[in-house]
Amino acid sequence: MVADVVKVVESENMGVRSSSNSRIAIGYILSGTKYIHYGDCCTSICEGEIFLLGAGIHYEENCIGENGRFESITFFVSVERLQQAIFGLNINYGLSFSSHHSCRHCNTHNFASIKADTPLSNFFLGIDLSLRNSGLLHNDVGQRIKLNELIYLTLSGEDGCVKRKLLRSADVLSGQFINVVHENIFNDVSVEMLASMTNRSLTAFKKEFRRLFGAPPHRWIIEQRLNRAKILLVSTSRTVSEIGAECGFSNISHFIKLFKQRYHTTPAAFRYSHSIITPQTTRLAE
Repeated sequence: MVADVVKVVESENMGVRSSSNSRIAIGYILSGTKYIHYGDCCTSICEGEIFLLGAGIHYEENCIGENGRFESITFFVSVERLQQAIFGLNINYGLSFSSHHSCRHCNTHNFASIKADTPLSNFFLGIDLSLRNSGLLHNDVGQRIKLNELIYLTLSGEDGCVKRKLLRSADVLSGQFINVVHENIFNDVSVEMLASMTNRSLTAFKKEFRRLFGAPPHRWIIEQRLNRAKILLVSTSRTVSEIGAECGFSNISHFIKLFKQRYHTTPAAFRYSHSIITPQTTRLAE
């Protein structure tokens, strides 16, 4: 299979859900709004916008639009297939792509979005029609053609977070490094063990980690664990101990201490006062 192409249709708001991606997701909102929760905030991705979710765990909330539905179409693509598509565009058509964009969001978040231009909007509307009418996407050749078209349209468009992250995702060494980190965020592993898993010295690992994630490893990993715990506290009925263990804290007292330092309240009190998540909504700056 060249790529998985998934259309999501929901007629009611299902709340915040976590998703674990082993591949890159490139999608488009047909109707409604997708919220990506992170830390104390969330970013809204609205109708007519294209989004990219990198490999790893994301906290998503799909909200229905004025038509009473949430609808999106997403391509899930491996790093290897993305590389093949970009290489093919270069060899067959002499096209080369680069990005000079840089911003705080690129360095700290594993997702990006941008308003789709007319060619990209028309592309996804065509994909929607193809999915409904058993068109090109129902065979590998058709998928390869449409994926190459999507990559071309995205990389030849406006320079910004989506373009930069797509090109970075095609870097196999960076991709492997990022995958090792995301696969072990919630495991009981030390920074030294992560460095060994990526075949780097501790110093080289910390340097590469800061380049890719914009923060020191220990601080970033703790932040991801506490963020996941916060989401689980308000979206599940699991006990505080179960949530702490699931988020990589082997010592429940240490988990409660770190949670209180970060959110100025205990996990139990946070759960009691937050029946639903209502973080400040921000927009990604391109």
